[in-house]
Amino acid sequence: MKNKVLGRRCIAISLAAALSAGLTACGSTGGDTQAATTETTQITETAQTAERIYSLTEENENQELTMARQPESSYWFPSELLSWDAKTDEDLRFNVSTVPLSERAAREHLQTVNATQNKETNIMAISIMNSSTSGNPPHGLNKVNANTFTYWQYVDTLVYWGGSSGEGLIVPPSPDVVDAAHKNGVRVLGTVFMPQTAHGGKMEWLEDLLVKNEDGSYPVADKLIEVAQTYGFEGWFMNQETEGTDEEPLTADHAARMQQFIQYFKEQAPDLDLVYYDSMTVDGKMDWQNALTEENLAYLVSEDGDPVADAMFLNFWWTSDTLADQELLKKSAALASENGINPYDLYAGVDIQSEGYNTEIKWDLFENEEGGTYTSLGLYCPSWAYTSADTIQNFWKQENKLWVNSMGDPSADVKKLSNTQWKGISSYIVERTPLTSLPFVTNFSTGNGYSFFKNGSQISLLDWNNRSIADIMPTYRYIIENGNGNKLSADLDVADAYYGGTSLILRGNMAKDTSSTIKLYAAELTAADNMIYTTAAKAKGTEITLNAVLELEDGSVVTLEGDQNVGEEWTVVSYDTSSIIGKTIKSISYEITSAEDVSGLQLRFGNITMMEADSEENAAVSNLEVLDSEFDEDGMYAGVRLAWSSDIAADYYEVYRVNQDNSRSLLGVSNTTSFYINTLPRTDDTNKSAFEVVPVNAALEEGNSAQVVMDWPDNSLPKADFAADVTLAAPGTKITFESLCSANTETVNWTFAGADIETAEGESVSVSYPEEGIYSVKVTAVNKAGSIEKEKEGYIVITSDAADGLVLLSQGAGTEADAYVNENEAPEFAVDGDVSTKWCATGAAPHEITLDLGEVNTVSAVDIFHAEAGGESADMNTKSYTILVSQDGNSFEEVYSVTKNTNGTTHNAFTPKDARYVKLVVNKPTQGSDSAARIYEIEVYGIK
Repeated sequence: MKNKVLGRRCIAISLAAALSAGLTACGSTGGDTQAATTETTQITETAQTAERIYSLTEENENQELTMARQPESSYWFPSELLSWDAKTDEDLRFNVSTVPLSERAAREHLQTVNATQNKETNIMAISIMNSSTSGNPPHGLNKVNANTFTYWQYVDTLVYWGGSSGEGLIVPPSPDVVDAAHKNGVRVLGTVFMPQTAHGGKMEWLEDLLVKNEDGSYPVADKLIEVAQTYGFEGWFMNQETEGTDEEPLTADHAARMQQFIQYFKEQAPDLDLVYYDSMTVDGKMDWQNALTEENLAYLVSEDGDPVADAMFLNFWWTSDTLADQELLKKSAALASENGINPYDLYAGVDIQSEGYNTEIKWDLFENEEGGTYTSLGLYCPSWAYTSADTIQNFWKQENKLWVNSMGDPSADVKKLSNTQWKGISSYIVERTPLTSLPFVTNFSTGNGYSFFKNGSQISLLDWNNRSIADIMPTYRYIIENGNGNKLSADLDVADAYYGGTSLILRGNMAKDTSSTIKLYAAELTAADNMIYTTAAKAKGTEITLNAVLELEDGSVVTLEGDQNVGEEWTVVSYDTSSIIGKTIKSISYEITSAEDVSGLQLRFGNITMMEADSEENAAVSNLEVLDSEFDEDGMYAGVRLAWSSDIAADYYEVYRVNQDNSRSLLGVSNTTSFYINTLPRTDDTNKSAFEVVPVNAALEEGNSAQVVMDWPDNSLPKADFAADVTLAAPGTKITFESLCSANTETVNWTFAGADIETAEGESVSVSYPEEGIYSVKVTAVNKAGSIEKEKEGYIVITSDAADGLVLLSQGAGTEADAYVNENEAPEFAVDGDVSTKWCATGAAPHEITLDLGEVNTVSAVDIFHAEAGGESADMNTKSYTILVSQDGNSFEEVYSVTKNTNGTTHNAFTPKDARYVKLVVNKPTQGSDSAARIYEIEVYGIK
């Protein structure tokens, strides 16, 4: 059994992509979505039409999911990192986190809500926040599916998990993840990944990492520091698992150099974190200790007693049956203390990637028999809650059970559970809070939604995600004290919101004049003398009295009565805070009372605001410009980069498209002075699109906006192209032709000289040829601007030699490739007839594989089985490739080219050619920027 952190990395990334694609919009159709009621926020018919066109772009089979100019979160191989220059990085402004790390309340001031919580125990979450290393937008896109993690109150450090031999090994966190974490006071680390040989690891990458200059500096370490400081995150997780080969063995020298590398890093950047993974030992072996031992101690403290790494993530097997009696965590804590190391800087690894909260852990090995825990806890892939979910609601349910407990109440007693049952993280970890200073504003936004709401009105129908604008969620999920006869439960809701895409909803029954209290937030907030305190809520079923219940630092509890009841429309309830001026608020709860018996109550919380009066300024946007734009081949879709200036930082920048009737369609919301518009559809024939950026502060007040106009290319004339399913056939064979004409084509006309049908109209036409011969085909694309035709001469060959159909010529053929990962993914696996094996080549694209058919044959079609056909993510399907043929293996002729494939299997029929050699050139190996080719089978068809 090898180490799971590495061994499952490729599986984890592809699995995340595959499963996340399965999330459905179940919550988007239910509930009582609030209709727009004001002129300024109402969605006009024109705006709705434009937005529906926009949302349908993902369903257009001929349209790329993202345009080529999409900003992308960074990743590098070690040598590539040395070439990175912030001054010339066109994506830099999109990749910098602008949210400072919030200060959390001091641990000694935190309140425990159950008897087993320990204030000293930390949590490190190693999480797959994006489904792949490459192709990740810095601030989301126009789709709802994203790992919008919401239990930050239990996490101290998040490791942004990524890296692969086909994409890059050094992966900084995407800025939306950093922004969300920083709002909650969570430190974020990037990943430095040195993979095992079986997963494409190379000793040259480790050597590149550990290069030392004559002056004693480590250039890669310097770059790691520069990236973290420039992008705005807290450090790196060092995952060195490259074990070497017989020709290039891993040695004790590598281990010593790694320790020196870490020490140098910390000397140069003491404020940045560097965490070492329990993998390579001090004698240069891959030997996971599952504990702190003399074999890995030197990565935390040198022989001279000097500190090395800040912390260590211990491998997972301390809880296995074979090692349980060794009490590895207890021994680790003792060895740490002996060497002046805080035992809570050790993170006992728990692998929950496959089973989540069904993973059996021997918790008594983690729990200190004297109370508390021996070490801190490290969770590998709590992102399981997302990747294994089929709906957003199920994702939230699984997250709650994983992080809180099976009762969904952090104050619940879990002692009755068996030693190996999942007890929930809240059983060990005290809830942290970043609510330490005003203002405090939350709209209960998870950072995604099926539509967008503003001041309680729906202003957009678009799916969206942007974790940068996610809010601080309730600290306690959920502690509810129900009065006699009351039964309320809480959850998040996607059907309605006050600002963003989600709200907090309480559902259930209430008895007349009987109160229930929900405890929402832990805090350490001092009430200002001019503090505004409001709560936006709405109730379906009856009117509700909503009083605020504040626990103060001195232990007293103050109830503030709301100035009005909550009804079916969004109501902003205000509270008089004059009685608590200068006092520190420790927790925020709400007392809910109904004036009548009610069943099926729906009470939504949309906003809580605590701020000083007149503290929010209105920003003014200026210098709005189109930084860059790129259009698809037909000029029907665009990728657009916008940037602007703002005199003061706004909390939100709403980006709109201004329609021809001057209505506005919301394209998205940013927290930075830049925004990327993905696959913007052309909605009119003006050849222009106007954009408006509106700054909005925390009080949801608009500042001064700015507009800019973008020119579209003139695409009035259509483009013509077509393909046939068969080009080499016997007389009388039905051949189907498909139009590949551009989207602005209105009529498709065909000419089939010599066929049973010589002229036809339509997107798809089937004809046959009664006589042997070589035939040309012509298609004409027509619209109101004119017509364009394309003719392929000699495209169809009809011969009685094809009477028995085409023959598979390539199985078992000789193969030669420019590269391959290892012997298990060698070129011959592309022609072995088994779609479960593959040829995989890493390194910079393009990649080439050549098949030798053994003799000259007439070839006319090539079928290719890409990553998805072999069970991998569709994101890994080959996007761009070329097929070439040759008789002598030296001079090749191109016969087919594809630039925008998304399919797992492709059938490519072309003008028949006499050839012995068939070459596949993989120009763009994946849908993103992964540079590894993954071809599970190549089938060449023709006649001998």
